[in-house]
Amino acid sequence: MRLLRSLLLCFVVAFALSCAAFSDVTFRTSSSSHSDSGVETVVVAADFEVQDGEHFSAMEGKGRGGAPRITWKNAEVLDIVWPQSVDIAGPDGLPSGYKGYTSSFSVFYKLRILDKDSPVSYDMFYVVCSNSCIPQHKAGVLALNEMLTQEDLDGINWSNVEKPSDAQSGFLLVLLFGLLGGVILNCMPCVFPVILIKIFTLMKVSDGMRRNIRIHGLASLLGMVSVFVILGTILSVLRPAISGLGWGFHMQNPIVVYLMLLTFFACSLHFWGLLKFSISGLPRVKLEVNNKYVMSFLSGALGGLASSACVGPFSGVAIASALLNSSFAQSIAVFTAIGIGAGVPFLGLSIFPGIINKLPKPGKWLATFEEFMGFAMLLSCTWPIWILLSQISPAKVMLVISCCIVISLFAWLLNRFGSSRIFRGVALAGICISVLSGGYLTSGSKSNKEEIPWISYSDKVVDDAKAWGEAIFLNFTASWCLNCQFNETAFEDDDIIFEFQKRKIKAVKCDWTNKSDKIADMIKEYGAAAVPLYVYYPGKGKDFIVLPSILKKQTLLDAFAKGDSM
Repeated sequence: MRLLRSLLLCFVVAFALSCAAFSDVTFRTSSSSHSDSGVETVVVAADFEVQDGEHFSAMEGKGRGGAPRITWKNAEVLDIVWPQSVDIAGPDGLPSGYKGYTSSFSVFYKLRILDKDSPVSYDMFYVVCSNSCIPQHKAGVLALNEMLTQEDLDGINWSNVEKPSDAQSGFLLVLLFGLLGGVILNCMPCVFPVILIKIFTLMKVSDGMRRNIRIHGLASLLGMVSVFVILGTILSVLRPAISGLGWGFHMQNPIVVYLMLLTFFACSLHFWGLLKFSISGLPRVKLEVNNKYVMSFLSGALGGLASSACVGPFSGVAIASALLNSSFAQSIAVFTAIGIGAGVPFLGLSIFPGIINKLPKPGKWLATFEEFMGFAMLLSCTWPIWILLSQISPAKVMLVISCCIVISLFAWLLNRFGSSRIFRGVALAGICISVLSGGYLTSGSKSNKEEIPWISYSDKVVDDAKAWGEAIFLNFTASWCLNCQFNETAFEDDDIIFEFQKRKIKAVKCDWTNKSDKIADMIKEYGAAAVPLYVYYPGKGKDFIVLPSILKKQTLLDAFAKGDSM
């Protein structure tokens, strides 16, 4: 019972630590001035907005590695003026040794513009801390908006210039932060099941021999560290050339998130015994990897991939420092430290292999535990699904989930009737088609596309639009309506979005998810009894058009054309 409570506490604490508020940064500039030598200079104020309960680190104290740092392009920093920092108290209210800012503040930069005919751009990393520390990245072109007044400039004490400290002085502290942050990542809900599963799997493959346990543990640790080093290398090499590239960049691609969902789901099926089959009847096809050490490496890499999408206490500061560090070797060292910290459970088994022998011997209980962990991995699937909901349409997410369910059906068929060549071929074809279908559904992202600006229904909105002769499109929908969600994909088409913009159609969403007598009465007025229902008013006093309940791109285009001819 105590173990269960401890595990539950780890999940709750990890979830709380993974939440942090996001602050904003804006810039103000002075008008450019010329010195006697003809050098053009400008003063820039970086205004940091600090929310309640947050703090930023200063360029002094323990947390100086997470202080805001800006890299300027086409400009040389002549002077920097930081505001006076304050002591940051610890959770117990006592001095913590950290210095920073708990309220909004400004940092002033005096820049020498190198080429007056080219814009000045910036690349900035800073760390926002509340319950946890989250690195933030912002890049762009500096707008010379001349919002700094002469009064603002007179208030800057340039004699109290505080230059950024040498990054080398805090490098050992950053490495320590990386190690501690990596250790904490093991408690994250997206990582904890993978680590726990791997530890208990070692009990089965090691045969209790210390040498085997050490090698398996080191192989898993190497897989974990490799993921962090590879991602860190990609970031360090590409970040200067690609604006906005930051930690967790791979999770911005729906395909990567979908592959992670498939991996977690496949692990669930494996623990339930649905993927424990042999297909030796097919030539050159083998699902099992004979080298158990390779499997340990791959399972460690899976844990690293799950860990790489999470940012927790300490690791956020270490990642920000690594990405800001001009030394490639030091940056890779920081990511290696995070990977070693995340692989501490494997490292501990390698150093103290006798821990395995302290656990109960493998038996029936372990088989039961494996089935239980299948549910734990299934619960982990909710995390990539939640990410996909913000990357693709809800209708596509529902289809992706359906593909996973179909995969489990064919896996069951393969496990149940695998001795039949026909069933084996059908099942393998079904799994492949389902996997590819899910990949096709996640191949597009909605985050960078224009969307139709739907507004909530109100009598005033519709009445005013009719009075002014505006075109109106009424979308009667509900979140519990499956057809409604599938029809939403028609509104994501670029041509349909263009038609809405060109015709200046006021898009009104009549949401019937919750009971509404008003919307129910309107549905009856249009001769319908349920949702989905789509009504188009071409405007200019023309009568409305009721569209079919199964909505397609051509259906909308035909309705628009019909409205033009009325």
